[in-house]
Amino acid sequence: MQVQSNENERSPAYLMAYFRSGLNQTQMDLTLHYAFSRDGLHWYELNDNKAVWKTPVGAGVIRDPFISKGPDGTYHLVYTMNSAAGTAPEQRGKQFGYARSKDLITFTNPKALAVMESFPNSTNVWAPEWNWDAAGNRYMIHWSSTLGSDKADNNRIYKSYTTDWETFTPAELLFDPGYSVIDSHISFYNEKYYLFFKDEKERPMRNRLAISNQLDRGYGDISLHNTPYGTEATETLQMAGQQKWYLYYDYWAGGKYGMKESSDLVRWSPELPKDSFRIPYQARHATFFPISEEELMQLMRRFSMVARYPIAMGEAEPLQFDGKQDGIPFSAQNTLIGSMRDPFALRTVSLRINPKGTRKTQLLYDEGGVNSGLAIKLEDGQVKAVVTEGGVRATVSAELKKAGSWRHVTVVFAEGNFRLYIDGRLVNQTTASFKKVGAHEGLGGLGQRFSEDAFGDQGDGAHFEGLMDEIAIYNTPLQGADVRYFFHHSDK
Repeated sequence: MQVQSNENERSPAYLMAYFRSGLNQTQMDLTLHYAFSRDGLHWYELNDNKAVWKTPVGAGVIRDPFISKGPDGTYHLVYTMNSAAGTAPEQRGKQFGYARSKDLITFTNPKALAVMESFPNSTNVWAPEWNWDAAGNRYMIHWSSTLGSDKADNNRIYKSYTTDWETFTPAELLFDPGYSVIDSHISFYNEKYYLFFKDEKERPMRNRLAISNQLDRGYGDISLHNTPYGTEATETLQMAGQQKWYLYYDYWAGGKYGMKESSDLVRWSPELPKDSFRIPYQARHATFFPISEEELMQLMRRFSMVARYPIAMGEAEPLQFDGKQDGIPFSAQNTLIGSMRDPFALRTVSLRINPKGTRKTQLLYDEGGVNSGLAIKLEDGQVKAVVTEGGVRATVSAELKKAGSWRHVTVVFAEGNFRLYIDGRLVNQTTASFKKVGAHEGLGGLGQRFSEDAFGDQGDGAHFEGLMDEIAIYNTPLQGADVRYFFHHSDK
């Protein structure tokens, strides 16, 4: 099987890193989580919104994660840690957490970095971030700390420099507007540096902006508040190739996110309508950054591919179906091929097929049944797909008359939106009246109908005749750019 790679089809990809909590910081999940986006607006969780990495440092606590790629090609993660756990008394309130990664999957060198050692009365080190200081050929780390108080209630922004993440300059003030500030985030544009921060002197608290001609000093020209009341953790993300930034901010007590957009980092739109963007459930204090398509695909395979067949990626021969009795049932238990019986609100089924014909009814993918399920079939020279819940159906279909050649078919369900792609191109979509498919106990599998399928047809039959390969099921909805990438890049 040969697949043409089209490098001109590349599209921007972005990653969001966050920890989780509910309203007023309840239901805390203090570990690293990921979500991805192709447009900066719609963010879909990887790994079913579960942790992608847990630190062995500081009782495993990760809050306020910040990740960016350095000039060394390494991703450097910094975060607020539990500085009291397993720490000498003289180090408490003086450390943040660190780890590094080449691929955003495996993190190495986890450790606590005691950047406030020169301030014995430091109470906390919160929300660290870093920027590359090109003039000094070094990293500048910045964070908020309170001095001389039992409570972290009078913060200023401090900084330290490092070239190797092993040795650090003594901490010193970066920004002191005369009142408590936290959550510093610095963006660069048009020869200026824009420091976003949370103003803690007013209640309810919100965020502001200070500007400087230099990265590490001179921040002034402080703006009016640029986010609503009760928000914090402002982060920016520039859209690739565009004069457009998004501003993300956390309604931490309300358990939700808000967004604005700008063409200059200073003048921001009103808050975007809540139905124009999507943030994962319970995401808190996130960071947003660009990644390559190759990195995103590896993250999806690692964290969101819940089942695949053939199991040995890139090694096994395509599956051959004789159109008689050689369908492959899903496992009765969760294995690499999966039982495919769990409820879902987000689902992608992707497969390559080389059918002998497309006129007769042939089940390609059969999950669940007419009450709750998803199925894909060939029939009457078309690819047809259905998703059902409570006996209510949503269907999509498109012509596929040509047989005897490899075709790539992808079906995506995303909280009601139901899409069909053929050879990397969106060919049909609809909106279901439901946003989630419940648990389904019926038999299912590949290459035939095993009992009752989601189309409502019953009995053993509808056998597929031809070849099938690279069947992959994801618990996240692939976007158009993702589908195109997988169409142009075979696992083989």
